[in-house]
Amino acid sequence: MPALKINPRIPQLLGYAGLMPMLALLFGMWRWPQLTTQLTDAATLYVGAIFSFLGGLQWGLAVRGDMENPPDANATLRLIVGVVPSLTTGCALLIPTLYGGVCLITGLWLLLAFEWHWCDSNELPNWYLPLRIKLTIMLSGSLAAVLWLAI
Repeated sequence: MPALKINPRIPQLLGYAGLMPMLALLFGMWRWPQLTTQLTDAATLYVGAIFSFLGGLQWGLAVRGDMENPPDANATLRLIVGVVPSLTTGCALLIPTLYGGVCLITGLWLLLAFEWHWCDSNELPNWYLPLRIKLTIMLSGSLAAVLWLAI
C-alpha cells in the first residue's frame, strides 16, 4: 500500500488552530481575573491533553508496521516513550498547578528532543519537526504566561 502524501498546510493550520484555546484562556485571565484559578487549571488540562496526543503519535509510529512493512527497530522504545506523556499529565493534574504546568512544559521539550534525536530514521515527514518546534515554543510559552499571570 503506497504512503499517502499529506498537504503540509493542513497540519499547519490545524496546529495553529489548536493554540486558539490558549489565547482564549489568556484573554479570559486578563478579562476576568476572578477566574484565574479555574482558567489556569483549564490551561494545564488543555496542554496535558495535547502532550498526551503527542505521546499517541509515538504509538502510531511504533505500531504502523505490518508483515510487508515491519516497524522500525525503535518500536519498543517509542511505545514506552508514548506512554510517558499520559502518565506525566496524570501526575501534573494532581499536584499544585504551578508545578504541574512546569512538568508539562518540560515534558513537551523532552519529547521534542526525543523526536529530534530519532528524526533521521525517516519516520517523520519533512514538515513535522519544523512545525513541532514552532508549536512547542508557542504552546509552552502560552502555558508559561498563564502560570506567570496566576502567581
